[in-house]
Amino acid sequence: MRQIGFSTLGYGAYEMIGRRILRAHLLRDLAPATFMQPFIEGMLYESDPRFAQVRQSGFPVAWRLDEIEAAAHGSGDRKVLALAGHLRAHAMNSGVIFSLSAPRLDLRVAVNVTSETHGTEWIDDRVIGGALSVSLAVHRVALPFLEARVARMRGFALGDEQQQVLDRLVHGLSDQEIASALRTSLHKVGHHIRSLEKLFNVQNRAQLAYLAARRLPS
Repeated sequence: MRQIGFSTLGYGAYEMIGRRILRAHLLRDLAPATFMQPFIEGMLYESDPRFAQVRQSGFPVAWRLDEIEAAAHGSGDRKVLALAGHLRAHAMNSGVIFSLSAPRLDLRVAVNVTSETHGTEWIDDRVIGGALSVSLAVHRVALPFLEARVARMRGFALGDEQQQVLDRLVHGLSDQEIASALRTSLHKVGHHIRSLEKLFNVQNRAQLAYLAARRLPS
């Protein structure tokens, strides 16, 4: 990696609904702990403009710190300001971020390599190709561990009534219709839905229905 001008690598796999990150799986080992700890604990990835850009385009994005700093000061976003400060403190002055695929896991993967070199003029096709090769190699190694981790986290068992509520929610039934179908109270259906929202780490019933339809077997 250093032979092509980069010093650190960040690897993140994200569970998402739209632009909202539900859960992040981040590799800590290839970047300084003093950078990764605040990045994870402060959830700075939620406002990382590099990730937003590569997610939108799908193509490799070359980035430079001075542009991130300018955007942070322009928007006043506290997380972007904090991210820019940590990048500056660790001499992460430029880099390339790639969007990779993990379709079986329903995750968005981003691999970001950083350099102490300022600007992006030096990042040509040769450099991007070398960085992509490194990123793909890390992705291949990380994927089995990621699959095992996700399987553990998603391996929860639902009670019979919870499962029946969720099945009907996915098919578009209202709370009242679910209560009638299951011959139970509206209050109990509401309790099940709130428990399921917490279990799936979503904010509302629409997100719950969407994520469950995407993830659970039909």
